[in-house]
Amino acid sequence: MNNLRGFLIGSFALLLALQLAAVSSVSAQDIDREAERQRVSAVVDSKGNPEEFRQEMSNYLSEMEGVLVRFQKFPAVSSQFGKDGLDPIAALRHARTNLADSSVEDLVKMRAVYAKFPGWRDAPRSLNSIVERLEQNRKTAGKSGGGGIDNVITPDACPDLSGTPSFADIAITEGFLIAAEAVMEGFPTDGLTILARLIPIAARAALQASLLAENTLRSQYDDCHGLSSTDVQGIVDGAKTEIVNNDNSNRDTFLNSLSSSTTSINNNVTNSKNEVINNDNSNKTMITTAITNAQTSINNTSTGNTTTITTAITNAQNTIVNNDNSNKTMIVNNDNSNALTLNTNLTNAKNMIIANDNTNTTNIVNNDNTNRTLIINNDNSNTTALNDLILRSQIEADLATESNSVKVGWYMTPTANGGKLDLVQQIVTLTLSNIVAAGGSIGNAQMFLDRANADKAAGNFKSAYDNYRKAYKAAVN
Repeated sequence: MNNLRGFLIGSFALLLALQLAAVSSVSAQDIDREAERQRVSAVVDSKGNPEEFRQEMSNYLSEMEGVLVRFQKFPAVSSQFGKDGLDPIAALRHARTNLADSSVEDLVKMRAVYAKFPGWRDAPRSLNSIVERLEQNRKTAGKSGGGGIDNVITPDACPDLSGTPSFADIAITEGFLIAAEAVMEGFPTDGLTILARLIPIAARAALQASLLAENTLRSQYDDCHGLSSTDVQGIVDGAKTEIVNNDNSNRDTFLNSLSSSTTSINNNVTNSKNEVINNDNSNKTMITTAITNAQTSINNTSTGNTTTITTAITNAQNTIVNNDNSNKTMIVNNDNSNALTLNTNLTNAKNMIIANDNTNTTNIVNNDNTNRTLIINNDNSNTTALNDLILRSQIEADLATESNSVKVGWYMTPTANGGKLDLVQQIVTLTLSNIVAAGGSIGNAQMFLDRANADKAAGNFKSAYDNYRKAYKAAVN
């Protein structure tokens, strides 16, 4: 089951790494890569000559050594390796020596495992492509600044983004590392000598060192250009306040202008209506006066026709007055209708603007709340990681104490009973594996580790913790 799980994880990791590495490839490169994979497939075939696999693995280790040599030319990387006490290049050279001394039987078993992961051979090529791009971009940056790469790249320098590993570069390397760990899980637990097992351990350590180099260069850039959560929150709060204040100011200005325009329009409509009515009344008075004067003149001129003329004039007068009154009513009604329509349109526009303003305010506040939640969640995640690191450091400190010293009950209690014995087992096992991978000696630590695991399985957790202590101290001394 472990072999199947390792095969699936490794296959997925290799597929992810190769897909990311192929983003900038051209057709000719794809053809070359396919031809190379077919060649490697023939080398790891069970019917092939084991000595061809020995040579292929030796070439792989040499190419990975070349990758690490190029990475160590970056002062920040070589400084980080020195701080951590790492020498992965020495481990690779030691692994090549072990490979030369490995038996044909071990080679056949190793070849069968590597045959399940056909993309393992692409790692040096992909990593060389990454480091070559970083070298070129940093050399270009050095020339523009008046110096070469040795004068520009220092452990605390601030590189350009083009000379920094991208997240895709780091993902590619992580994919190859996961595949290498799957290869480790694919090896049989027995039947393979320690000498042969150290070879894939060194290959995995080389990928771990490459990933550390990329993360170191990335951290170098992030330390120069990154923002803290406090800075981000300050930027978000300031932007929100400025947007809200500006939005409120624009709203008040528009509403004041709208109110002023409404008052001016209403006044103009009222004045126009009064002018029409006054002019109409003036015309009516003038016409009435003229008719009266004409009537008087006619009466004085022709008494006989007085009644007829008077009636005609009166009728004409009434017709004119009635028509004038009708026109006045129509004008007033039309004026009132226009004023009502205008007021309605202005009210609707005002309501629409206020509603849109409220919606924008809500969206801004919601976006600010979302950003604040993301910042808090990220801070909580960092706190959890720090707590885990502190706990592991405290456990390693207790493992380094004398065997007859007082034990911490929480550490030696089984995990099923609320203790951390499983974590202790993981720490000791990983410590031994890392020391061996780095080319160090662990003495008789493996013997104590086996005893501790047996005691743990038998339920003798106090004795198990004692042996874990012995294994840890034997390995690090």
